[in-house]
Amino acid sequence: MIEGRSAALAIVSALVLVVAGSGPAFAGERALPPKLDVAAAIQALEREQIHRAPGAIATYDEELIRAELTPDVRVLVSPYSGEIDAAGNYATHDEHSEQVTRPLRKWAEESGVTLVHVEGLSVRSRKGMAVPDTGEELRQFLGHLDVTDALWTMLRYIKDGTEPDENVAAIDPVVEPTRQQVDELAVRLERERVHNAADRADPIDLPLALIEEKTGFTLRVAALPAVPRGEPLVDYAPALAERFPHDVVLVAHGPWLEVAGPQQIALSAARDYAYGRYQRATLRLGIVMRDRIGTVLLRAEELLENRAFSRPQPKPLRQVIMDIAPWVLLGSTLLIGGASLLRWGVRRVELARTERADVRDASAETYADIARLGDLLLRSEGDAAAAERHSTAVTLFEQARTAEAMAEVRKVVHEGLEWQRNTDRSERKGTP
Repeated sequence: MIEGRSAALAIVSALVLVVAGSGPAFAGERALPPKLDVAAAIQALEREQIHRAPGAIATYDEELIRAELTPDVRVLVSPYSGEIDAAGNYATHDEHSEQVTRPLRKWAEESGVTLVHVEGLSVRSRKGMAVPDTGEELRQFLGHLDVTDALWTMLRYIKDGTEPDENVAAIDPVVEPTRQQVDELAVRLERERVHNAADRADPIDLPLALIEEKTGFTLRVAALPAVPRGEPLVDYAPALAERFPHDVVLVAHGPWLEVAGPQQIALSAARDYAYGRYQRATLRLGIVMRDRIGTVLLRAEELLENRAFSRPQPKPLRQVIMDIAPWVLLGSTLLIGGASLLRWGVRRVELARTERADVRDASAETYADIARLGDLLLRSEGDAAAAERHSTAVTLFEQARTAEAMAEVRKVVHEGLEWQRNTDRSERKGTP
């Protein structure tokens, strides 16, 4: 795409590990999901249109999905692949492809069928990948382990090439807990800061002292099972945060995490970042909730301590721009490299490649313009109007989600560039 990016990627690779790294911080032993028996799955798919492999966790509306199936389509629902490393089911991504992806693809091609593979919560076929489009949809995916909408969308696209404008499956409601429910859970969290429900499949074990040392956060954590599809999700976090006003409250419903506490904006942003940044791990590899919590807390601490993209006063303009410069470099490199920090997914079916490329390129170009304006402001005393445009552009960038929105941000930056250039020209001419 654009030349000269490899050097920038190398420069910030260490920063990526510091800001985004979730494994090393609070890591411990992890349980492996069952490994898919590919040969057995293929044999089953030769006999039936839908095969659910042992260890699969995804749920869906079977009646709705079967009604959408055509004779030339097969659906395989399999467990998470697990983390791809030496200690996992697959040492490398090539090994996973060799043992799982290629045999399944070869069988489907030879059999003349289209295979939809639900691996963990990842819904894929040769047509693309169906993913959550909003936070509410992601909560439905994770909190209920429900892939109905993505699976139905994929089947509809395979059949007639259309993508529905709205969810075919209802998103289950979120409800406030009763006073009794809050009291019961608060008593448990009073006795133990980390409470694992008896029916939680993957209990959470956290080094609380280490977390407080690294981040300054004291925690109350409730690890609950995923909510059955069709039932409401009880949002305990806000009510528990009122009971423990000095602590960060984390409530896990299966692989979904609710957050509440002091500095709520930073906590929510950090949670959203973690799920958006690690989409593949969230949907296909499987979440180690201890590590996901580590990512969220480290990101929140980073936002609060380093105040990315903010202009804390009374710092001078030069210090403000120098403070955000690493974030501009880091953010633009991640965007250029393809990491999606701006959206939950890439639309429900990952077929709009042109749109994604437009957003990515517009984001990188906008970052570059912001950096250029900051550089101009650093080299001189800085025009007040230009500095205001710089600050406004940074704020708007964080909210932009489309190429059109990025274009509006660039207009603001270019206004600042023009103001600053006029100021520089006036200074060189000696005019007031």
